[in-house]
Amino acid sequence: MDRELILPADFADYAWEVESKGYLDASVSTGGRVVDVTFYDPTRLAQDIAHEIAAGRLFTNARLLVLARVTPENMQAAIASAPSRLFE
Repeated sequence: MDRELILPADFADYAWEVESKGYLDASVSTGGRVVDVTFYDPTRLAQDIAHEIAAGRLFTNARLLVLARVTPENMQAAIASAPSRLFE
């Protein structure tokens, strides 16, 4: 099954900012559908989880991919190797 990461045409202009923030909501085209996914680096994920718990909330995310660094190359590699059930 082919999977394609969908990023805005001008993403290269601010990719450095996304990598620095360690977080991105994006879309993946797969099997004639488009599904939303979320990419995190471990540091930002830990911060967001701690923030939600401290606020008395639950941290949830249906399609979460954790990467060493949130870069286009790492995101593409992650969607290529992720299990198919992630995109159901």
